[in-house]
Amino acid sequence: MKQNLYYKVAGLTFGIELHEGIALDGMLGAYEPFRTAQTDEPLFLLKVVSSEESDARGGKDWKLLLDHDFEGMITEIYTDEADAYHYTLHFSSQPEMWTCVDFTRDLRQMECRIHGNQRFQLFGLNNALMLLFALCSAPHDTLLFHASVTMNGGKGYLFLGKSGTGKSTHSQLWIKYIEGCELLNDDNPAVRLIDGRPWVFGTPWSGKTPCYKNQQVPVGGFVRLWQAPVNEIQRLSMLQAYAALLPTISNMRWEKQCADNINATINKVIQVAPVFSLKNRPEEAAARLSFNALKEADGSRQ
Repeated sequence: MKQNLYYKVAGLTFGIELHEGIALDGMLGAYEPFRTAQTDEPLFLLKVVSSEESDARGGKDWKLLLDHDFEGMITEIYTDEADAYHYTLHFSSQPEMWTCVDFTRDLRQMECRIHGNQRFQLFGLNNALMLLFALCSAPHDTLLFHASVTMNGGKGYLFLGKSGTGKSTHSQLWIKYIEGCELLNDDNPAVRLIDGRPWVFGTPWSGKTPCYKNQQVPVGGFVRLWQAPVNEIQRLSMLQAYAALLPTISNMRWEKQCADNINATINKVIQVAPVFSLKNRPEEAAARLSFNALKEADGSRQ
């Protein structure tokens, strides 16, 4: 018996259709703050099924487009003769458990096949939903960032950078040392342009930090972090800002329509939101340096 559930993130509704064998009762708590009523025209509706196949590819003649190994988590993207995409995920230590998302180029048909235990089912579904939300929301002036975002004074400030550069640490430094700060999301916030103004939204995807807030605030600015022995901050030019933001956005940038949507939205965002580069040590002085620069740039400090 299937179960349909709907959620609204960044003002956009999507649904999941859970089929027999997908036993996630009581495990979707991160999504509950975003639960909403059924809609006739969701952003997407993902069919989720338990697969008995022994391999994600199932011997199919697919062409590999991209593969990535992050600490033993292997993701691959394929295409086939019908011009559809296939996104697979598994761990090198547990190759018998896998997830595969099959979807057409126009994103009108999609299915998530999962082979694994309950914990892996949740992990696979989370990754599938993040991918599809990033793809399907892009035409709606929406970007899914890999970032940590802290709220202060009614605005949200996004800290960006490669894994291990201290995004979460910098958020925690703000919260510890700067009055009135609160974490909105610690891994995958969404930024959406509304009437020409960028807003940052909490999402059900917050990495290792359980922070699933259905809240939104205007974007106050972005900071690209770099580990260094000194604390130095610089406001970036438009070209530099574009280059700083692009690598931190989830999507399929090699696919022309996706790339066009991302480029258009980034260019609109950097027209109105300041972007900084911060060389920093993980200390109070770095947090105060970025805070003061952002507040001055967005007009909060006169």
